[in-house]
Amino acid sequence: MTRVSENSTTLSIRHTLNKHKSKMEDLQMKGTTLKSMRKPSDNPAANIEALQISSVTNDNAQFKRNADFAILQLNITEKALENLTDVVNKAKEIAIAQSSDIYNADVRRNVANEVHQLRNLALSIANKRVGQRYIFSGYKTLQAPFDENGKYLGDTGHTTLEVGKDFFVQVNLHGKEVFMAESESDSKVKHPLEKFPEMAAGKDRNKNREIESVEANNRDIASVGEDAGKYTETANIFGLLDSLAISLENNDPKQIQNLLEKFDTAITRLVTLRTRVGSVSSSVMSNVNTIEANDISNMERKSKLVDADVTELFSDITRQQEILKTAYKTSEGLLNRNLLDFLR
Repeated sequence: MTRVSENSTTLSIRHTLNKHKSKMEDLQMKGTTLKSMRKPSDNPAANIEALQISSVTNDNAQFKRNADFAILQLNITEKALENLTDVVNKAKEIAIAQSSDIYNADVRRNVANEVHQLRNLALSIANKRVGQRYIFSGYKTLQAPFDENGKYLGDTGHTTLEVGKDFFVQVNLHGKEVFMAESESDSKVKHPLEKFPEMAAGKDRNKNREIESVEANNRDIASVGEDAGKYTETANIFGLLDSLAISLENNDPKQIQNLLEKFDTAITRLVTLRTRVGSVSSSVMSNVNTIEANDISNMERKSKLVDADVTELFSDITRQQEILKTAYKTSEGLLNRNLLDFLR
């Protein structure tokens, strides 16, 4: 039995052995996980930074998923605009050819059938979908944006996605801005003396007079209220194609000539929209490249914070094993002594 006077030595040896075994266990766990930290208290500052990097990485993963959908939507929209531009260009070519006096009524009636097919193709493009979602319906993505008559049934909503930190992009175009160009005109003719108040005195009875403007299409114009005398002119692609077909069927080359400028306007608008969609798509892809570069930098930084240096780790394990063996051998001689050993 160990003497009471040797209790302090025994406790010291046990404490030393437990300390070396704890270090060895910690190194073995790090060797198993290849992580430099087993718990946050090992390095609080590095642990906080590593958690922040993990949060940023998770956010970037969602941003990249949003960007993938945005690029898909934008690419399909751009392709639809390209196809629609081809349709309008084809219709314009027909209008240019048939506006001359070379062709007779029979030829124009036959060509009108081709224009009807172009209109059907334009309607198909207008009702294009990504999965079950219509791309030109605004927010009403589950409803077809145009009916057979070319009437717009959607709204003017623009969908935006966050593809980067505080970086939002518009990923859709609604049908009105693609297939219709609206411009507000004012039919109210201002009094010629309104710029000269001193000359307009005493002419109050004529101050608010409205002059009605009569349009070729017999458009009704409101003449009362805040927006009195204002109307909206609409260049509808479906209307242009219908007008071209009717003009061909009626053998009216003069009316066909009048449509050429409207076709030019429609084509210019489509090219502008394609440019806008392309620029947004390009910015999204550039942002994705930036996110991926940041992810690589963040991964490298996180690796330095939490990953163990394998060479250093296994060197420490080998050294700790030797220390533990030495401690066992040293303690063995002390703990196995009895009373006779001390009396010698």
